[in-house]
Amino acid sequence: MSAISEESFYEQIGERIRNFRLNANISQEVFSELLNMTRASVVNIEKGRQRPSIFLLVTIARILKVDYIDLIPVELNIERLEENVEVPEVDFSAVVADSMLNLNERVKNSMQQFLSQINK
Repeated sequence: MSAISEESFYEQIGERIRNFRLNANISQEVFSELLNMTRASVVNIEKGRQRPSIFLLVTIARILKVDYIDLIPVELNIERLEENVEVPEVDFSAVVADSMLNLNERVKNSMQQFLSQINK
């Protein structure tokens, strides 16, 4: 992530939300009703003064019919895997083994069930 302040980060998110909202021709009043919040909250989000949760960002993206990642002002440097590249399997049980040492039995059993499901 490039050097960007937290304040600037949320200002840019707000600006992106505002631009997508305007492009969708949705007023702040209607947008606030769709989000079940006050118009003042929408103004504060768009100005970067109110910091939306991840859940709210996803909800906003859905309303604006955009991908939620388009609201985030960070370039993602994701390397795409070429076809026919073998991806090694990860043994998740080994990854969390150390962290399970201090867990109670109920939590350990839940973790083991989860790990066995994702390893199938």
